Amino acid sequence: MRGIGRFVCRGVAPGRAFARRAGRLALAIVLLGAICVPAAAADNTASVLEAAGWSESSPGLLASLPNRTAEIGASGIVGQFVLAPGTALLWERRWKGGSGPGPALEIEMSSEGTNVSSKDYREHGASFPVSVTAVFGRDSLDLPVRTRILDFFAAFWYGFRPGGIRLTYAIGHIAPAGSMYRLSDEETVFVLGGDEEKGKTITVRRDFAADFRAAYGRDARGPVTRLLVRAERPSRETGTIKARVRLVFPAK
Repeated sequence: MRGIGRFVCRGVAPGRAFARRAGRLALAIVLLGAICVPAAAADNTASVLEAAGWSESSPGLLASLPNRTAEIGASGIVGQFVLAPGTALLWERRWKGGSGPGPALEIEMSSEGTNVSSKDYREHGASFPVSVTAVFGRDSLDLPVRTRILDFFAAFWYGFRPGGIRLTYAIGHIAPAGSMYRLSDEETVFVLGGDEEKGKTITVRRDFAADFRAAYGRDARGPVTRLLVRAERPSRETGTIKARVRLVFPAK
């Protein structure tokens, strides 16, 4: 009754107050659905990915999918992207049980340019034109509850990240090639190429276990459970750039 009385004193009927709260809840549900539901593709890229166990979405609240192609082979995937300002994509593949992608990954990536607005070292400020992320879904850090809550609400705008500890291999802008740093508590970035490498093809073989130990000073508690391929060009950038990534899973 105390809450109802407060609304009546302010000249707002209880029914109208309830309608307002219901409207806000409905808006939150719509926004969440817009972020979490994979974006529909006008071509057959999504179906090609789905047939090989991958999913496609447009991360964040306002980004749209870029022009892209996907080629699936017996041991990997190739993606080519034409990134106009305001476009982004996320390809994801999950593994259950212990059937992960193996202990290593061969990565080949290139980009005609970098995102000059990227704040490479700042969470939610970094925007790599192309990146690959290995997710250790069974691992985590003991973070304060407040941090978890803030991360949850930030995800409504920036997109929801998979749970677990993440190793991201990327082409940066400010950060030079060879850099390793924490982008957030549970994400470490390895910069494979920077502004000086734009236009060049970078080919590396990464050992997940060794990279995890280098980043967190211990062995991972489980295998890689997801791989993410992300390409993005923020709306504040000018001009279109092309980027490419090729992943090969070596024999276990």
